[in-house]
Amino acid sequence: MSHTEFDHVYNPRYFKQLDVDFDHENGILWLFMKPQGRGCFTPGLLRELKRYQQGLCKWEGCYLKNNELYPVKYEVLASGREGIFNYGGDLELFLHAIAMGDSDSLLKYGVACIDVVYPNIINYNLPITTTSLLCGDALGGGLEAALSSSIVIAERGVQMGFPEIMFGLFPGMGAYQLLIRRVSRSLAKEIITSGHVYTAEEFHEMGLVDEIVDKGDGRNGMNAFINKHRRHQNSYIAIDKIVELENTVSYNDLYSIVELWVETAMNLSAKELRVMERLARAQSQRATKIKKSTQNLHDKHAM
Repeated sequence: MSHTEFDHVYNPRYFKQLDVDFDHENGILWLFMKPQGRGCFTPGLLRELKRYQQGLCKWEGCYLKNNELYPVKYEVLASGREGIFNYGGDLELFLHAIAMGDSDSLLKYGVACIDVVYPNIINYNLPITTTSLLCGDALGGGLEAALSSSIVIAERGVQMGFPEIMFGLFPGMGAYQLLIRRVSRSLAKEIITSGHVYTAEEFHEMGLVDEIVDKGDGRNGMNAFINKHRRHQNSYIAIDKIVELENTVSYNDLYSIVELWVETAMNLSAKELRVMERLARAQSQRATKIKKSTQNLHDKHAM
C-alpha cells in the first residue's frame, strides 16, 4: 500500500464523525467520537470506526506521520463531545425498524456494532493496548464499547449503566461477556438487570474502571497512566491474553447474542416501545443541551 492509500484511510477530511490524533513520540493513537445528532452510535460513526480499524490492521498496527511509519502502542477511545462519552444504541433507528417490522435492519445494525467492538476486545491481535477514556456519560452500547478495552479510565462523577431493561431489552453487543472479565457473574447480571446508573467511583470500587481522574483532567490522566503502564507493557499484554483465554469472547458468540437481541426487540410491547420513545427524546434533548453548553464555552474562550 502506498502512502497515498494510507492517507485515504486516515486523513481527517475522510471522517465526519471521528477525529484521529496520533502522538508518534509515545505511540498513542487517540480516537475522538463525534456522532452527529444524539451522541449515540450512529450508522455513520460505526462505518468510520470500522474503516479506521481496517486501516490499522492492514498497516499491522502502524501509523504514518511526517512521512514515516510509527508503531501504535496504545489506542485511546474517547469522545469529542463534552459531557458525553456515548449514549449507546440509536434508539430512533430501533423504533423505526420495529415499527416497519424490519428485523433485517436491526440485525445489520447489531452486526455493525460487534464488528467494531470485537477488534477492540482482542486488541486487534497486535501488540497494542486498547484503552477507553470516559470524560462524559456512557450508557448502553456506549458502556459496552468502553468495557471492550483492556484499560478503562474515567473522570470523577461520570455516569454509566445499562438502561435497556427499562424498555424490555438487554445490552446486546456483549455486555455480560465483557463484565465477567472483571466482576463475578452474579454482579454482572445485577448490573444489567437493575437498570441502575452508577458513578465512575462506584464502578472503580467494583473493578470495572481501572483509574479515576479529576473532572477536566482526563487526557492528562490517561497520559500519566500510560507513562506508568508502558514500563511493563509486554507483561500487561501477556496478562490480557491470559484473561482472554480464561474468559474467551468469540465473534460467533457475539453474533448469536445480536440475533437474540433482534428477536427480543421485535417482540417488545406497545408499553415498552412508549418507554423507548421517551428515552429517545431524552437522549436527543440531553445531547442538544450539552452541545449548546459546549458551543457557549467555545464562544466564550474565543472572545
